[in-house]
Amino acid sequence: MRTVPQDAGETSRQVNNILRNLRGEHFRHSRNLLRVPASLPTPLHVNNLPTLPIGLIYPSAEDSRRNAAAPLAHHPTRPVWVAGPDPPRSWTALSSPKIKEADLADKNSPAWREHALDLAFSPDNASVPSPSTSASLRSLHMGEFPTLALLSLHVIRMECSGYELAEIRPHIPPHLCRDLMRHSAINCPLSQIELNAICGEEGHADGELVVVGPHAALRSDHFRRIHSSRESGLPEERAVEESTQWDSLAAQGSEPSSLFSLILLSTPLTFALSDLPPTITCLTLVNIPKPVALQRLPLYCPLVSLLDLSYNSWLIPASGEKLLHDYPWTKLRYLKVLGLRGCRVTPLLLSQVNRGRWDDVHVIH
Repeated sequence: MRTVPQDAGETSRQVNNILRNLRGEHFRHSRNLLRVPASLPTPLHVNNLPTLPIGLIYPSAEDSRRNAAAPLAHHPTRPVWVAGPDPPRSWTALSSPKIKEADLADKNSPAWREHALDLAFSPDNASVPSPSTSASLRSLHMGEFPTLALLSLHVIRMECSGYELAEIRPHIPPHLCRDLMRHSAINCPLSQIELNAICGEEGHADGELVVVGPHAALRSDHFRRIHSSRESGLPEERAVEESTQWDSLAAQGSEPSSLFSLILLSTPLTFALSDLPPTITCLTLVNIPKPVALQRLPLYCPLVSLLDLSYNSWLIPASGEKLLHDYPWTKLRYLKVLGLRGCRVTPLLLSQVNRGRWDDVHVIH
Protein backbone atom coordinates (compact mmCIF):
# COMPACT_ATOMS: atom_id res chain seq x y z
CA MET A 1 0.00 0.00 0.00
CA ARG A 2 1.38 3.39 -0.96
CA THR A 3 1.44 6.10 1.79
CA VAL A 4 0.46 9.65 1.03
CA PRO A 5 3.20 12.15 2.05
CA GLN A 6 2.10 14.56 4.82
CA ASP A 7 2.81 18.20 5.20
CA ALA A 8 5.69 19.19 7.53
CA GLY A 9 3.44 21.49 9.60
CA GLU A 10 0.90 18.73 10.18
CA THR A 11 3.67 16.35 11.25
CA SER A 12 4.99 18.85 13.81
CA ARG A 13 1.51 19.34 15.23
CA GLN A 14 1.08 15.59 15.68
CA VAL A 15 4.44 15.40 17.48
CA ASN A 16 3.46 18.26 19.79
CA ASN A 17 0.14 16.60 20.60
CA ILE A 18 1.90 13.33 21.45
CA LEU A 19 4.39 15.10 23.70
CA ARG A 20 1.60 17.03 25.42
CA ASN A 21 -0.35 13.82 26.08
CA LEU A 22 2.78 12.14 27.44
CA ARG A 23 3.48 15.05 29.77
CA GLY A 24 -0.11 14.98 31.01
CA GLU A 25 0.01 11.25 31.69
CA HIS A 26 3.34 11.65 33.51
CA PHE A 27 1.96 14.49 35.61
CA ARG A 28 -1.20 12.56 36.58
CA HIS A 29 0.88 9.49 37.38
CA SER A 30 3.16 11.46 39.68
CA ARG A 31 0.13 13.03 41.41
CA ASN A 32 -1.39 9.59 41.94
CA LEU A 33 1.82 8.36 43.55
CA LEU A 34 1.72 11.30 45.95
CA ARG A 35 -2.00 10.62 46.67
CA VAL A 36 -3.03 14.18 45.83
CA PRO A 37 -5.78 15.36 43.48
CA ALA A 38 -4.84 15.37 39.84
CA SER A 39 -6.23 18.89 39.24
CA LEU A 40 -4.47 21.97 40.60
CA PRO A 41 -6.42 24.35 42.90
CA THR A 42 -7.47 27.72 41.53
CA PRO A 43 -5.22 30.63 42.53
CA LEU A 44 -6.37 32.54 45.59
CA HIS A 45 -4.75 35.81 44.57
CA VAL A 46 -4.72 38.06 41.54
CA ASN A 47 -1.33 39.00 40.19
CA ASN A 48 -2.39 42.31 38.65
CA LEU A 49 -3.42 43.93 41.95
CA PRO A 50 -1.18 46.77 43.21
CA THR A 51 1.31 45.94 45.94
CA LEU A 52 0.64 47.83 49.17
CA PRO A 53 2.66 48.14 52.39
CA ILE A 54 1.89 45.55 55.02
CA GLY A 55 0.64 48.29 57.34
CA LEU A 56 -2.17 49.16 54.92
CA ILE A 57 -3.14 45.53 54.28
CA TYR A 58 -3.00 44.39 57.91
CA PRO A 59 -3.71 47.43 60.13
CA SER A 60 -2.70 47.38 63.77
CA ALA A 61 -5.15 46.86 66.59
CA GLU A 62 -5.09 50.57 67.41
CA ASP A 63 -6.04 51.51 63.85
CA SER A 64 -8.87 48.99 63.91
CA ARG A 65 -10.29 50.49 67.09
CA ARG A 66 -9.97 54.00 65.66
CA ASN A 67 -11.78 53.02 62.48
CA ALA A 68 -14.51 51.29 64.45
CA ALA A 69 -15.05 54.35 66.62
CA ALA A 70 -15.12 56.75 63.66
CA PRO A 71 -18.57 57.75 62.35
CA LEU A 72 -19.78 56.20 59.13
CA ALA A 73 -19.35 58.30 56.00
CA HIS A 74 -22.08 59.09 53.53
CA HIS A 75 -20.46 56.81 50.95
CA PRO A 76 -19.26 53.61 52.65
CA THR A 77 -16.19 51.98 51.16
CA ARG A 78 -15.95 48.37 50.09
CA PRO A 79 -14.60 45.89 52.67
CA VAL A 80 -10.94 45.03 52.17
CA TRP A 81 -10.09 41.33 52.31
CA VAL A 82 -6.87 39.46 51.69
CA ALA A 83 -6.77 35.77 50.84
CA GLY A 84 -4.50 33.49 52.80
CA PRO A 85 -3.58 33.05 56.45
CA ASP A 86 -2.98 35.86 58.92
CA PRO A 87 0.47 37.49 58.81
CA PRO A 88 3.09 36.60 61.42
CA ARG A 89 3.17 38.66 64.58
CA SER A 90 6.51 40.14 63.61
CA TRP A 91 4.88 41.70 60.52
CA THR A 92 2.15 43.59 62.36
CA ALA A 93 2.93 46.96 63.89
CA LEU A 94 2.76 47.13 67.66
CA SER A 95 0.25 49.59 69.06
CA SER A 96 1.66 52.62 70.82
CA PRO A 97 1.76 52.37 74.62
CA LYS A 98 -1.01 54.08 76.52
CA ILE A 99 -0.13 57.31 78.29
CA LYS A 100 -0.67 57.17 82.02
CA GLU A 101 -2.72 59.88 83.68
CA ALA A 102 0.17 60.59 86.05
CA ASP A 103 2.42 61.36 83.08
CA LEU A 104 -0.17 63.74 81.61
CA ALA A 105 -0.44 65.54 84.94
CA ASP A 106 3.26 66.45 84.80
CA LYS A 107 3.61 69.12 82.13
CA ASN A 108 7.40 68.72 82.12
CA SER A 109 7.30 65.06 81.10
CA PRO A 110 7.99 63.82 77.55
CA ALA A 111 4.61 62.07 77.52
CA TRP A 112 2.74 65.32 78.13
CA ARG A 113 4.82 67.21 75.56
CA GLU A 114 4.11 64.50 72.98
CA HIS A 115 0.40 64.72 73.74
CA ALA A 116 0.41 68.52 73.59
CA LEU A 117 2.30 68.65 70.28
CA ASP A 118 0.40 65.77 68.68
CA LEU A 119 -1.87 68.09 66.71
CA ALA A 120 0.96 70.20 65.27
CA PHE A 121 3.14 67.16 64.50
CA SER A 122 0.31 65.11 63.02
CA PRO A 123 1.05 63.55 59.60
CA ASP A 124 -2.34 64.85 58.41
CA ASN A 125 -1.19 68.41 59.02
CA ALA A 126 -0.62 69.72 55.50
CA SER A 127 -0.24 73.34 56.58
CA VAL A 128 3.50 73.38 55.81
CA PRO A 129 3.80 73.56 51.99
CA SER A 130 7.45 72.55 51.96
CA PRO A 131 8.91 70.34 49.20
CA SER A 132 10.47 68.07 51.80
CA THR A 133 7.23 67.46 53.66
CA SER A 134 6.44 63.76 53.57
CA ALA A 135 5.30 60.95 55.80
CA SER A 136 8.89 60.25 56.79
CA LEU A 137 9.08 63.64 58.53
CA ARG A 138 6.35 62.91 61.00
CA SER A 139 7.16 63.15 64.70
CA LEU A 140 8.62 60.12 66.41
CA HIS A 141 6.14 58.67 68.91
CA MET A 142 7.07 57.25 72.27
CA GLY A 143 8.22 53.63 72.03
CA GLU A 144 9.27 53.84 68.38
CA PHE A 145 12.85 53.23 67.38
CA PRO A 146 14.43 56.36 65.83
CA THR A 147 16.00 56.36 62.40
CA LEU A 148 19.74 56.16 61.84
CA ALA A 149 19.87 59.81 60.76
CA LEU A 150 18.05 60.91 63.92
CA LEU A 151 20.35 58.82 66.10
CA SER A 152 23.38 60.39 64.44
CA LEU A 153 22.00 63.89 64.97
CA HIS A 154 21.25 63.07 68.61
CA VAL A 155 24.86 61.96 69.13
CA ILE A 156 26.12 65.15 67.48
CA ARG A 157 23.94 67.24 69.76
CA MET A 158 25.08 65.42 72.91
CA GLU A 159 28.77 65.62 72.00
CA CYS A 160 28.88 69.20 70.71
CA SER A 161 28.32 72.48 72.44
CA GLY A 162 26.00 75.13 71.11
CA TYR A 163 28.81 76.99 69.39
CA GLU A 164 30.17 73.81 67.80
CA LEU A 165 26.64 72.92 66.68
CA ALA A 166 26.41 76.29 64.95
CA GLU A 167 29.55 75.45 62.95
CA ILE A 168 28.19 72.02 61.94
CA ARG A 169 24.69 73.22 61.11
CA PRO A 170 25.44 74.44 57.51
CA HIS A 171 26.45 70.86 56.64
CA ILE A 172 23.13 69.38 57.91
CA PRO A 173 20.16 69.38 55.47
CA PRO A 174 17.28 71.61 56.59
CA HIS A 175 14.76 68.76 56.81
CA LEU A 176 17.07 66.87 59.21
CA CYS A 177 17.40 69.97 61.36
CA ARG A 178 13.63 70.06 61.46
CA ASP A 179 13.53 66.39 62.51
CA LEU A 180 16.03 67.03 65.29
CA MET A 181 14.05 70.02 66.52
CA ARG A 182 10.84 67.99 66.64
CA HIS A 183 12.47 65.02 68.34
CA SER A 184 14.17 67.24 70.91
CA ALA A 185 10.97 69.17 71.61
CA ILE A 186 9.39 65.97 72.94
CA ASN A 187 12.26 64.09 74.56
CA CYS A 188 14.87 66.71 75.53
CA PRO A 189 13.99 70.33 74.67
CA LEU A 190 16.68 72.48 73.13
CA SER A 191 18.37 75.22 75.11
CA GLN A 192 18.47 78.78 73.86
CA ILE A 193 21.98 78.38 72.42
CA GLU A 194 21.13 75.07 70.73
CA LEU A 195 17.92 76.48 69.26
CA ASN A 196 19.76 79.46 67.79
CA ALA A 197 22.43 77.15 66.38
CA ILE A 198 19.93 74.85 64.65
CA CYS A 199 17.80 77.67 63.28
CA GLY A 200 20.78 79.68 62.04
CA GLU A 201 20.39 83.05 60.37
CA GLU A 202 17.02 82.12 58.86
CA GLY A 203 15.49 81.78 62.33
CA HIS A 204 13.81 78.44 61.59
CA ALA A 205 14.51 74.96 60.25
CA ASP A 206 12.89 74.05 56.93
CA GLY A 207 9.99 76.45 57.49
CA GLU A 208 9.26 75.41 61.08
CA LEU A 209 10.18 76.84 64.48
CA VAL A 210 9.49 74.93 67.71
CA VAL A 211 10.20 76.64 71.06
CA VAL A 212 9.66 74.72 74.30
CA GLY A 213 9.89 76.51 77.62
CA PRO A 214 11.19 77.07 80.15
CA HIS A 215 14.32 75.82 78.38
CA ALA A 216 14.17 78.45 75.60
CA ALA A 217 12.26 81.57 74.63
CA LEU A 218 12.18 83.79 71.59
CA ARG A 219 13.73 87.21 71.73
CA SER A 220 11.37 90.13 71.39
CA ASP A 221 13.11 91.18 68.16
CA HIS A 222 13.48 87.66 66.71
CA PHE A 223 11.32 88.18 63.63
CA ARG A 224 12.42 91.78 63.12
CA ARG A 225 16.08 90.69 63.02
CA ILE A 226 15.26 87.99 60.46
CA HIS A 227 13.42 90.51 58.29
CA SER A 228 16.21 93.10 58.50
CA SER A 229 18.96 90.56 57.79
CA ARG A 230 17.04 89.27 54.77
CA GLU A 231 16.64 92.78 53.39
CA SER A 232 20.32 93.60 53.93
CA GLY A 233 21.35 90.37 52.21
CA LEU A 234 19.39 91.00 49.01
CA PRO A 235 22.15 92.94 47.15
CA GLU A 236 24.72 90.29 48.06
CA GLU A 237 22.42 87.50 46.88
CA ARG A 238 21.89 89.27 43.54
CA ALA A 239 25.66 89.62 43.09
CA VAL A 240 26.15 85.93 43.83
CA GLU A 241 23.42 84.98 41.35
CA GLU A 242 25.08 87.07 38.64
CA SER A 243 28.53 85.57 39.27
CA THR A 244 27.37 81.94 39.40
CA GLN A 245 25.59 79.77 36.88
CA TRP A 246 22.00 78.73 37.38
CA ASP A 247 22.92 75.04 37.64
CA SER A 248 25.93 75.41 39.94
CA LEU A 249 26.00 73.88 43.42
CA ALA A 250 26.64 77.26 45.01
CA ALA A 251 23.39 78.65 43.66
CA GLN A 252 21.31 75.69 44.82
CA GLY A 253 19.52 76.37 48.13
CA SER A 254 20.87 79.93 48.38
CA GLU A 255 17.39 81.43 48.47
CA PRO A 256 16.12 81.59 52.08
CA SER A 257 12.89 79.75 52.84
CA SER A 258 9.89 81.27 54.60
CA LEU A 259 8.42 80.42 57.97
CA PHE A 260 5.22 78.37 57.70
CA SER A 261 4.84 76.76 61.13
CA LEU A 262 5.35 78.42 64.53
CA ILE A 263 4.96 76.22 67.61
CA LEU A 264 5.26 77.64 71.13
CA LEU A 265 4.88 75.32 74.13
CA SER A 266 5.01 76.47 77.76
CA THR A 267 6.86 79.64 76.86
CA PRO A 268 5.72 83.27 77.08
CA LEU A 269 4.88 85.31 74.02
CA THR A 270 7.72 87.84 74.03
CA PHE A 271 6.96 89.47 70.68
CA ALA A 272 4.10 91.35 69.11
CA LEU A 273 1.77 89.62 66.68
CA SER A 274 2.52 92.34 64.16
CA ASP A 275 6.08 90.94 63.91
CA LEU A 276 4.86 87.56 62.63
CA PRO A 277 5.44 86.88 58.94
CA PRO A 278 2.25 86.59 56.87
CA THR A 279 3.37 83.21 55.47
CA ILE A 280 2.47 81.31 58.67
CA THR A 281 -0.16 78.63 58.10
CA CYS A 282 0.27 76.62 61.34
CA LEU A 283 0.22 78.52 64.64
CA THR A 284 0.41 76.55 67.88
CA LEU A 285 0.18 78.36 71.21
CA VAL A 286 -0.10 75.65 73.86
CA ASN A 287 0.15 76.25 77.62
CA ILE A 288 1.12 79.89 77.24
CA PRO A 289 1.43 81.36 80.77
CA LYS A 290 -0.02 84.82 80.03
CA PRO A 291 -3.05 85.83 77.92
CA VAL A 292 -2.46 86.64 74.26
CA ALA A 293 -4.40 89.27 72.35
CA LEU A 294 -5.44 87.30 69.29
CA GLN A 295 -8.06 89.72 67.99
CA ARG A 296 -5.76 91.14 65.29
CA LEU A 297 -4.24 87.79 64.29
CA PRO A 298 -6.21 87.56 60.99
CA LEU A 299 -4.71 90.90 59.97
CA TYR A 300 -1.10 89.70 60.35
CA CYS A 301 -1.47 85.97 59.56
CA PRO A 302 -4.42 85.62 57.18
CA LEU A 303 -3.32 82.22 55.84
CA VAL A 304 -3.58 80.29 59.12
CA SER A 305 -5.19 76.90 58.50
CA LEU A 306 -4.30 75.25 61.83
CA LEU A 307 -4.67 77.15 65.11
CA ASP A 308 -4.01 75.30 68.37
CA LEU A 309 -4.90 77.11 71.61
CA SER A 310 -5.01 74.04 73.83
CA TYR A 311 -4.27 73.88 77.56
CA ASN A 312 -4.17 77.64 78.11
CA SER A 313 -5.35 78.38 81.64
CA TRP A 314 -6.43 81.91 80.71
CA LEU A 315 -9.10 80.47 78.37
CA ILE A 316 -10.80 78.44 81.10
CA PRO A 317 -12.51 81.18 83.19
CA ALA A 318 -15.49 83.22 82.02
CA SER A 319 -13.25 85.92 80.55
CA GLY A 320 -11.52 83.28 78.38
CA GLU A 321 -14.84 81.91 77.18
CA LYS A 322 -15.95 85.42 76.29
CA LEU A 323 -12.71 85.89 74.34
CA LEU A 324 -13.45 82.78 72.28
CA HIS A 325 -17.08 83.75 71.69
CA ASP A 326 -16.21 87.31 70.63
CA TYR A 327 -13.32 86.31 68.39
CA PRO A 328 -13.74 87.21 64.67
CA TRP A 329 -13.59 83.64 63.38
CA THR A 330 -15.01 84.60 60.01
CA LYS A 331 -11.82 86.55 59.19
CA LEU A 332 -9.74 83.35 59.33
CA ARG A 333 -11.00 82.19 55.95
CA TYR A 334 -8.49 79.37 55.52
CA LEU A 335 -8.95 77.86 58.98
CA LYS A 336 -9.45 74.08 58.83
CA VAL A 337 -8.37 72.74 62.23
CA LEU A 338 -8.90 74.44 65.60
CA GLY A 339 -7.41 72.93 68.76
CA LEU A 340 -9.20 73.76 72.00
CA ARG A 341 -8.16 70.87 74.22
CA GLY A 342 -8.67 71.66 77.87
CA CYS A 343 -11.16 74.43 77.03
CA ARG A 344 -14.92 74.55 77.32
CA VAL A 345 -16.46 74.25 73.87
CA THR A 346 -20.17 75.05 73.64
CA PRO A 347 -22.55 74.57 70.71
CA LEU A 348 -22.75 78.35 70.43
CA LEU A 349 -18.98 78.55 69.99
CA LEU A 350 -19.06 75.86 67.30
CA SER A 351 -21.77 77.72 65.40
CA GLN A 352 -19.77 80.95 65.55
CA VAL A 353 -16.58 79.24 64.34
CA ASN A 354 -18.39 77.66 61.36
CA ARG A 355 -20.53 80.67 60.50
CA GLY A 356 -20.39 81.54 56.80
CA ARG A 357 -18.21 78.54 55.80
CA TRP A 358 -18.82 75.93 53.15
CA ASP A 359 -16.85 73.32 55.09
CA ASP A 360 -16.97 73.10 58.89
CA VAL A 361 -13.80 73.61 60.88
CA HIS A 362 -12.55 70.50 62.65
CA VAL A 363 -12.61 71.55 66.31
CA ILE A 364 -10.57 69.26 68.56
CA HIS A 365 -11.40 69.54 72.25
